[in-house]
Amino acid sequence: MRNVCTCVVVLFLCLLVQGIAAISVGNIAITPSGSLISGQTQVRSTFIIEFPASGGKTFDDTNSLQLSSEMDNPTWTYSLVLDEVENPSKTEVGQNVNINGWLLSYPAKRELSMKVTMEGTAPVVDGTSEKIVIAVRELDSKGKAIASSEVIKKALVINPSQVKESIQQAREKLASLRSEIDAAMIPGLDLSAVEAKYNEANTAIQNADSTSDYSRAQSYLNTAISAISDAQTLLSEFTIQKTLNDADAKIGEVSSLITDFRVNKSMGSDPRLTPILLAHDNAAGLVSEARDALSAKNYDQARTKATDAAAKADEALAEAYTLKQQVESNPLSGAASMAAGILVGGMVIIVAVVVIAIVAIVGYLLFRRRRKWDELG
Repeated sequence: MRNVCTCVVVLFLCLLVQGIAAISVGNIAITPSGSLISGQTQVRSTFIIEFPASGGKTFDDTNSLQLSSEMDNPTWTYSLVLDEVENPSKTEVGQNVNINGWLLSYPAKRELSMKVTMEGTAPVVDGTSEKIVIAVRELDSKGKAIASSEVIKKALVINPSQVKESIQQAREKLASLRSEIDAAMIPGLDLSAVEAKYNEANTAIQNADSTSDYSRAQSYLNTAISAISDAQTLLSEFTIQKTLNDADAKIGEVSSLITDFRVNKSMGSDPRLTPILLAHDNAAGLVSEARDALSAKNYDQARTKATDAAAKADEALAEAYTLKQQVESNPLSGAASMAAGILVGGMVIIVAVVVIAIVAIVGYLLFRRRRKWDELG
């Protein structure tokens, strides 16, 4: 019984330690709600911190509450509301304000909250980046943040000079895309989807350049860069696919010529077909590898394989047509080749028959001689 009581007490103490109140941050408002301009935008944020009673206290008096911001010169105005009665507000300045836990520690039967207002200026940044507008966290007795207590709100801080530079860079990327599209303008390749993305990017860049609202300009730029990237991806896919389709067509033509040589011209054993067959099979294998790479979005590898496949298909087709011209200019060359094959095969048979005959004769003579010796002796 004594051991049971001890366990109950220990369990209760553990629950008491773990049950010390966890803060809750709500009603967060940030003005302006969008992006901020580096060194210019005045920022204001209001929020309420609740201290739910648990473990007998509203807050652990050995811990502390930290209010934090990456805005320049943040001013914090806060007031405690105890049992619905608001106390006089206090104001502190600094990017990190720590409030002692004993100021926030009340018996669990009390209701405690804190109204907070932060005012500051968007920090000066070299490049557009996210910065913390407000952060609220509980620190333990060693000054380490309790991760589960952290509430952080950020905003994008834009550098105007970088926006102008980014607009120029976007223009250069768009011009490069235009060159790529023009270079790919070949019959049979539908680039309407690429053109649509180009026009989308062009419009977004013009909008970014014409607005004085840097937040909107940045948004337009994001749209432009995304459209340019999409266009480049589509262009890669279309041009690679066109190369593969062309290679496939040539491989099909080579296959037809090979069939003609073998079936109609009886050239199946003609050694002149060997390099054509090798080039044909090599091209077909490269096409398959290129399609696999294209499916995996590995455009560089797909482009290389497709180009190699096209080269091998051209090689096979050129050799096939060369042989076709030779055969058509000398119809007997195919027959001669076939005859040569037959002759070679016939010679092999003749040699084999002669060898067998010689072996038979020698065997017969040896047999006669041995029998004669047997008779004599």
